[in-house]
Amino acid sequence: MKIKGHKIDWLNHSLEFVVVIVGILIAFQLNKCSFENEQSLTIDIHSKEIIKETNLNKTSFENAIKYDELNLMKMDTLFKLLENKNNFIKANHLSLELLNLGGVYIRKNAYKILIESGDIRFIRNYEEKQNIVNLYEYYKWVESFNEISMNLYTSDYYPYLKNNFDLVKGSIQKDEIYTSKEFMNILGAYYRTSQNRLQKYKDCLVEINKYLESNN
Repeated sequence: MKIKGHKIDWLNHSLEFVVVIVGILIAFQLNKCSFENEQSLTIDIHSKEIIKETNLNKTSFENAIKYDELNLMKMDTLFKLLENKNNFIKANHLSLELLNLGGVYIRKNAYKILIESGDIRFIRNYEEKQNIVNLYEYYKWVESFNEISMNLYTSDYYPYLKNNFDLVKGSIQKDEIYTSKEFMNILGAYYRTSQNRLQKYKDCLVEINKYLESNN
């Protein structure tokens, strides 16, 4: 007695297989789109924070430039007074005012978060990524000039005034305190490092403005 085999409905099985595959592909594509949208949203948040931070740094640089320009004007006046050896009262006053070194405070929190989170890898636009990195590398260059100025100030200018000037009452000192070769050399070094630092502030401000303009 022969047992008749069941006829396999290949068409139906094929359709089911295709439906399953299509469903998997659609699910995969949806997940991919969701992930890409999430990446895009994350980068958008980072970009806004970087721009906000850059605007704050711009204001800080603008204020530092004004302050350094004022300090250099004071130094110019002080040099003239010391060269002519007159009005040591004003020279004393200006010397004490120059105890305020000034400087710029650079914010880096937004950039630090972008780097440490690893989210910078999601920025697909190479030029955009490079512009961000270059800007913050420029900040490092500026900070090196800040350090040079600070080192000279703490090792030479401040110690000289501390040892030879009256920092409490601000009273006038002997003429040689102002006209000594040591003080003139210290003041000259202070002036040159301040000039160099000011120029780097101005150069960096140009880079900041370029970055902000490219992200308007």
